[in-house]
Order: sequence, then structure tokens, then C-alpha cells
Amino acid sequence: MINLFERFDSKTQVLYKSLQLAGHQNYTIVIHDDGFLPDNITSPYQFFADNPTSANDKSMFFNGIEIPKYWEIEGNNDEAWIKDMGEIRGKIVYQKQYKSRIVNRVEWLDKNGKVRFIDHYTKNGIKFSQTVLDENGKAILKKYMNREGKEVIYENYITKDIVLEWQDKTYFFDSEVAFILFYLQALNIEMNQFVINSLSTPFAVLYNMNISGNDVLFWQEQSGGSIPGNMKLIFNEDMVRQFKIIVPEHAEHQTLTNSMQAFEKTCVFKSGYLYDYVKRNEYTKNALIMTNSDQLEHIESIVAAVPYVSFHIAALTDMSSKLLNLSQYNNVKLFPTVDEDTIQALYEKCDVYLDINEGKEIVDALRKALDYDMLIMGYEDIVHNRTVTAIENLFTKEDEAQALIQALHKIYKRRKVFNQRLQFQKEHINEVSVQLFNHKLKV
Repeated sequence: MINLFERFDSKTQVLYKSLQLAGHQNYTIVIHDDGFLPDNITSPYQFFADNPTSANDKSMFFNGIEIPKYWEIEGNNDEAWIKDMGEIRGKIVYQKQYKSRIVNRVEWLDKNGKVRFIDHYTKNGIKFSQTVLDENGKAILKKYMNREGKEVIYENYITKDIVLEWQDKTYFFDSEVAFILFYLQALNIEMNQFVINSLSTPFAVLYNMNISGNDVLFWQEQSGGSIPGNMKLIFNEDMVRQFKIIVPEHAEHQTLTNSMQAFEKTCVFKSGYLYDYVKRNEYTKNALIMTNSDQLEHIESIVAAVPYVSFHIAALTDMSSKLLNLSQYNNVKLFPTVDEDTIQALYEKCDVYLDINEGKEIVDALRKALDYDMLIMGYEDIVHNRTVTAIENLFTKEDEAQALIQALHKIYKRRKVFNQRLQFQKEHINEVSVQLFNHKLKV
């Protein structure tokens, strides 16, 4: 099997990991390379650029960007700016959920403060592409370069044309689909079975491929109660390639099949995802809060009402006096300007994560809590990641957060209740066994 993904976004990452945990070490292609793909995943850009790796390669730190003489770079943990005599001429955007202050892209501004060029960087610190925008902020073209700066791929967003410079020849393609078909032929790989999770470019590529095969579509979107147009093509008997549709989200499987005829349902299977937990929940009386904000509504009411639980509150920055005052409670442990090793130790120690900070989520805290098999509980109106948070584990802030306080009392009074709430979470993320996952894939 070959994984052909459009982007390596969060949903694709969950699917990719599930396939790996199920024993499918598939050759994996991501069409739109963001520069930070894992080493065992490739892309059209990587193939045609053929960049040699170097032992000296390292990610681009924010203050390593080349700037004109007398210009300056200023930054914090969230973002950075390029300034000319105090005027912002560029914005540096960090790679999310990566090492501290590593550059993903630089947005260059014109005199009117509008973004006109975007330089994109790889995890090895190479400026590998540049997007050009018009005065209205609309992207009009993107060019990709190898590490020597030579242009390899030119994509015109207006005409949809793609130009490829490869092996001393120039190739013209009138669409992205035609370009990807050429790329797959150049790879010289078996194309009898693909795994895709998009009805956009990956499906269009397979639809226009005049080679028979048996493919799998993992449907990770929301149909809204009607069958998407491209999905209807799968049920067409004239299709050269045959498809099965696997729906990991159980609620979406029900919604989708409710709109289908009997013969269409025979191609659709309910499945789920696999998760590789760093540790298993040990039901300890340790709760974690990661925050760069001191807005933890009703935190004093919570820690006072549940004195037998240790609340570990950590921040990447210095803490305000409001948070520091919580040290008066014996069951509160504060960790200002926390480092990565301490963060990991806290996730190892704690078995409950409280999503109650009003500010932005930091260090991908909720996803990390899931990876450590922590029970995630929080306020329903500020939840930072609904994908990993079961609705049953969200509570109102009314009455000094009494609903959340009572839930904490109950999970520690009876392990059965703790397990039940943890099970709500696992059902919410559609967790299944390896056996079921592989069975649905092979049906």
C-alpha cells in the first residue's frame, strides 16, 4: 500500500500513526510539503529538489533570518518581528508544536503593512519555497527552490499551471493532478493500492489513473448528511479502480450511511483509530494545568474543595502575583518558566489534566495529555481541543465550578467512576483495537 495524503495535518497524523501501529509501514507521500515532514515521509518537492542532507543541518532559529543592514529582529516565545527603524517589515511565524522559536515562515510586508511575500523554511533551515501575494493578500504564485536556491517547481495559482525543472528539462502541466501523475510515474513504484483521506487531489489523481487497483478512502470529514459528489463516483461501476470507504468516526459513519442506498453501504465500513500511549493512567491524585495566563477561573475554590489532590500548575513564562499567591495552598505546586524536562516529568506524574485556563493553549497541552492517557476535564466554554475532550467531561463554571469539583470528588472516591470518564474519552476519540482496525482494512 501507498499512503497518498494531501497534507500532513492533525487528522492525517492520527491516521498515519494508526496505520503504523497496525503494522502497515506504507510508503507515504504528502503532496503539499510544509517543510517539517517526518524523515520517513516524502513529497514531490523532496523528490525533484533532491536536496543532499548535511551533518551541519539545523532548524532556523528566529534570529538567524537574513535581514538588511541596520534592521533588527525582536521576538518572544509566541512570535517575532523584523523591524526597520521601529517599523515592522516582516513577521516571523514559528513552527507549532516544535522546538522553541524555530521558523516556519517569514511574512514580508510592503510599506502599507500588507503581506506581499512569504518565505517558507524546512526543519533543516533551508528556505525551500516562496509565495507571492497580490496587493489584496491573495496568493498568485509559489516557487520551490533546492538548497542552492535554484528554482525547481513553479506553481501559478491563477492559471493552475505547474512548471517543473528536472534533469535539465522543463516540463509543463496544466493541473496539479497531471503533475502528481507524472511524479508517481517517475517514482517507478507499484500502484496497485493507495490509501487516501481526501476526495480532493489524491482522489482526482486515482480517478485519472488508467491503472486498475483496489484503494482505500479513510473518510475523516463531516458529510453533513449528504454524500459528497466525488464519493458518489466511487459507487460508479465504470470506475477503473475500486474503492472501499472506511469511516473512523462512529457518529459520522451513522450520518453518512443514513444517506446511502443498500448497495452503497456495502462499500462503507466503520472503524476507528489506534493510540500508542506514553504511559497508562495510574489514577494518582495529581492534576496538571499548563498555562501562560493567570486567568484560571475558580482555581482557589477547586484547590480548597479538593485538598487531597495535588494541583501542578506550570507556565513557560514568569508567573503573575495572582498565580504565585496560590502557593499558600499546600496542595498547589507552581512551576514558572518550566523547561522541557520538567514538563515531561509532570506529564509522567499526573493522571488528570484540567483545561481551565482562559488564555491560549501552550505546548499542545491537550494532545500531550491524551498521549499520556490522562483524564481530560475542563470548562465547556473555553475548551481548547474538542477533538480529544469528551463532552461528558466538560463542565459549567457556574456556582464556583461546583460541577467540576463534584466530578473530581467522585472519580477519586470510586475508581469505577474514574474509569467511566476515561472510557468516555476513548469513545470520543474513536479508539479501537488493532484486530478490529486490520479487519476493517482487509474486508
